[in-house]
Amino acid sequence: MSDSAQPHAFDPAHPERVSSADVLFNCPSCKKSLIVDGIAAGHSLPCPNCGVEITVPQPNRVVTLAEAPETAALDAKPAWERELLGIEASIKESRHQREEASNFYKQHLSEANRQQIRIERLDRRLRELAERAAALRAQHLPPPPKA
Repeated sequence: MSDSAQPHAFDPAHPERVSSADVLFNCPSCKKSLIVDGIAAGHSLPCPNCGVEITVPQPNRVVTLAEAPETAALDAKPAWERELLGIEASIKESRHQREEASNFYKQHLSEANRQQIRIERLDRRLRELAERAAALRAQHLPPPPKA
């Protein structure tokens, strides 16, 4: 097998380096995104990141809308029903995106609360240390001269 058939790390900064003949997948062991020439599909190769032997998956074939079996059945429906199905699909997608955004917000809010508690603890610790330092100075250092 040629070098192009060896898996290598996928660089998301350069997606243009992926050709339609390439297979993009994650190592099942280390989860690193890998890319390999499609001729390696089905072959076992070592992951370049973790060294575990992996089997390159078969590339996914994209089915066009015209090839989808639902297309003929959808075309047979009246226009209002097709529009209704489209609206219902949009509602479902919007609900999914809202739930995702809500979860993201909750995670960040939770993290912000944790950081606020950390700040409060650090402020308390700083006050305690400043008080101890002042007490030690007062106990062991002579008072500053009066002007």
